[in-house]
Amino acid sequence: MEEVKILIIEDDLSFAGLLQDQLTQIGFNPYNLICVDSIADTRLVKLEFEPDVILLDLNIRDSFGIQTYDEVHAIFKDTTLVVLSGLDDKKVSLEIVAKGAQDYLLKTEINTGVIEKTIKYGMLRRTFRLQLAESEKKYKDLFYNSPLPMLMLRMRDFKVLFCNQAALDLYEAKSDDEMVGKSLNDFFVSENKLSITHPKKGSEPLLFYQTTNGGKELITEIILNKLQEDKEAIIALVVDKTEEIRFEKSKYEIIAQAEEGEKRKIARELHDGLGQQLVLLNLLIQNIQPDASQKEAMDNINQILQSSIREVKEMAYSLLPPDLDKGFLNAVDRLAHRINGLGELTIVVDISDEVHEDDFANVDAFNLYRILQEAVNNAIKHAKASEISIQIGKKQGKIQLRIRDNGIGFSMGEVEEGLGLQNMRHRISMSNIVGDIKSQPGQGTTVELKFEA
Repeated sequence: MEEVKILIIEDDLSFAGLLQDQLTQIGFNPYNLICVDSIADTRLVKLEFEPDVILLDLNIRDSFGIQTYDEVHAIFKDTTLVVLSGLDDKKVSLEIVAKGAQDYLLKTEINTGVIEKTIKYGMLRRTFRLQLAESEKKYKDLFYNSPLPMLMLRMRDFKVLFCNQAALDLYEAKSDDEMVGKSLNDFFVSENKLSITHPKKGSEPLLFYQTTNGGKELITEIILNKLQEDKEAIIALVVDKTEEIRFEKSKYEIIAQAEEGEKRKIARELHDGLGQQLVLLNLLIQNIQPDASQKEAMDNINQILQSSIREVKEMAYSLLPPDLDKGFLNAVDRLAHRINGLGELTIVVDISDEVHEDDFANVDAFNLYRILQEAVNNAIKHAKASEISIQIGKKQGKIQLRIRDNGIGFSMGEVEEGLGLQNMRHRISMSNIVGDIKSQPGQGTTVELKFEA
C-alpha cells in the first residue's frame, strides 16, 4: 500500500477509532494516521505533519458546519479533503463539493471499500493536479498514462486534438486516428449536445448520453477544465457512469415498487375502513329527524361529512397505481375528468392529432403518469391555480408534454424544493425523459417533458 499520510479531524472518539481501524485493515501505515478533534489542534499539526488526505467531520469541538471546511481548507490548501457527515443534507453536500471537496460521505454508509476507493481517487486527482503544474511534458505523460479517459479538445468546436489509451478503450477506438479530428459532439445522442463553450476551471461535472464507435450506449460524467498553458484547448475528463446509473435505476425501481405496494395498501384501508365507516355514519345521520332548533347544525354536520367522504375517496384514488391498460392518453383524460368533476379547478387537455397511444411504447408510462399526477397535485395543493392545461404534441419524432398552471408560481432560486418537486426530478432522472420545471412569482408553473416516440 502506498505511503499515504492521513489526518482525521473528528471529535467522536469512537468513530475516529473505527476509521483508524478500517484504514489499518486496508493497509495504510498506522504511523501515518493522525487524529485531532479541533481547528486549534489542526493548526498545531500543520507545523510538523503534511497530510495527503483529510477525513473531516464538519461539526467538531470548536467549529461547526461549512465554516469548519473553510478553516481546514485555509490551513491545507492543496490537500484532498473528504467530508464525513451523520446528516444526509443535500444542500450542504452540494455546497461542500462546489467548494472543492473530494467527496461528501455519510457516516452510516462508510466501510473499508468506500474509504479505499475515495482515498484512491482523491490521491489520483491530487497527483494529477500537482504534476500538471510542474511541466507540460510531465503533464502529457500523466495524461497518456492515466487510467481515467481523457481528451484534449479544441475549445471553439470541441474537436479532439489527442486522447489517452483509456479514452480509446472507452469509445471502442482502435487508434488515435479514429478519435482525432472528430468533435466530441459526434459521440452524443441528439438531445445531449455539449452546450458549454467557455468552461470555467474546475467546472461542475455534467451527465450525458453517448455512443461509442461500435454503437454501445454510455452514460458519462464529463468534467471540463481550461489549460493555463494553452488558452485554445480544454481537457475533458470522462467517467463512465453507465453501470452506476443502471444500478441506481434498478434500486429506484425496487423502491418504487415497494412504495406503490404501500400506497395500494393505504388506499385499500382508506376505502374499506375509514371510507365505509363514513358511509355508515352518513346513513345513520340520514335517519335522524332533528327538530327545528337542530336542523341547521345537522345540515352543517352533513355538509362536513359529505366533504370528508369525497376527500377520502379522492385520497384513496390518488394513491392507487394508475390503470394504464387502456393507454396513457386514456389515463390522462380520466384524470382530468375526475378532477374537473370535483369543481375546484378546471383541467384543459389538448392532445395533438399526431399523437397516438403507441407513441408511449418507449417510455416508462407509469413514471410519466406519476410525474404528471405530481405536477397536477402541486398545482391543486400549493399553487392556488384555477386552471391547469395539459398539452401533448409531437415534433420531429419526439413527444412533448407540457403541464402549465395559472397559479401563484414561485422563485426557483429562492424557494427550497419540497418533496413533490424532488420526486418529479428523481422520476425524470430515472426515466428516458428530458424534463424541465419553470416558475416565476405570479406567472404560474410549467413542467415540460420530452422523450422519443
